[in-house]
Amino acid sequence: MKAICSSNPGAVFKTVPKPDHAEPGHLLVKMKACGVNPGDKKLIEGSFPVGVQGSKHDIFGGSGAGRVIQVGDGVPESFANQNVAIYRSLVRSEHIVGTWSEYAHVHHLDCIILPKNLDECEYSASLVNIITAYAFYKQVLSEGHKGIISTAAYTATGIALIGICNAYHIPLISIVRNDEEKNKIERYACQNVFSQTDSEFFNKLKGTSHKLGTTAVFDGVGGAVLNQIIHLVPNNTTFYSYGFLGGQVPLTIHTSVLMKGIILKGFSNFFSSTVLNQEELSKALKDIEAIIHLPHFRTRVGAKFNPEDIKKALEYKGVDLARPVLYFE
Repeated sequence: MKAICSSNPGAVFKTVPKPDHAEPGHLLVKMKACGVNPGDKKLIEGSFPVGVQGSKHDIFGGSGAGRVIQVGDGVPESFANQNVAIYRSLVRSEHIVGTWSEYAHVHHLDCIILPKNLDECEYSASLVNIITAYAFYKQVLSEGHKGIISTAAYTATGIALIGICNAYHIPLISIVRNDEEKNKIERYACQNVFSQTDSEFFNKLKGTSHKLGTTAVFDGVGGAVLNQIIHLVPNNTTFYSYGFLGGQVPLTIHTSVLMKGIILKGFSNFFSSTVLNQEELSKALKDIEAIIHLPHFRTRVGAKFNPEDIKKALEYKGVDLARPVLYFE
């Protein structure tokens, strides 16, 4: 079969053996579309985050969507012949065949079943963002928080978090860079959206965060934003860092902040209880299936590429969160 594989570093389109059956607990999936996420590009460049697992034949691709053509022993029959969205990093397995191929082989707990009325291509890069937002929501509730501040709200993961918070009635403050992003994100039924260019940004953030008790910060930016807000948030706030869109700007604080009971820690879905505990993961995927129709969880499809044009796909720069999508049909 045709696949996009590692050339260490880089990616190459070539022919590899096709998986011929589904192992116990696994699914054999005829792939249709695979969105290219920022994390895929980092892997191709040779950056392997802790927790990422490999694939047979060094096939790339963490996300995708396709149709199940075979289920392994122990897999619920509800998966048979269904369209699924995939994030292949949720369950560690020696049998994984990556999604950037004509046929993927993944654990069934790497997948959600898509309703038949949905276009699976619009979920070809979604599950990674949804499970990250869901796992974060579950963790902060378990740690006693009642509300969330999102520092990178106009991102695919930030919008997925809006959907999760709306579905489960969790107070959320969304921080965006400018009024243009504010107007776009408000289409997702998002309240408490604050633009950093607003002259009242600091007053609004301080007043609303104290009123709502948003003591969990979902931070995808880093020092560029944290330096501005760390002294404004309520006492006993925890900052969970999951990304660094702000680049190399360091976090610099006055020691008076230490009197507020601030906690700084990292967050990764790989090491969350939701993903590490298969019972919790199974429930999470069922919960996500129940709300997957919400617009917050769709992949915004930009340009479409044949897999042999992988270099062009990697060079594509979309607007408004649009992703390049590889089509295997």
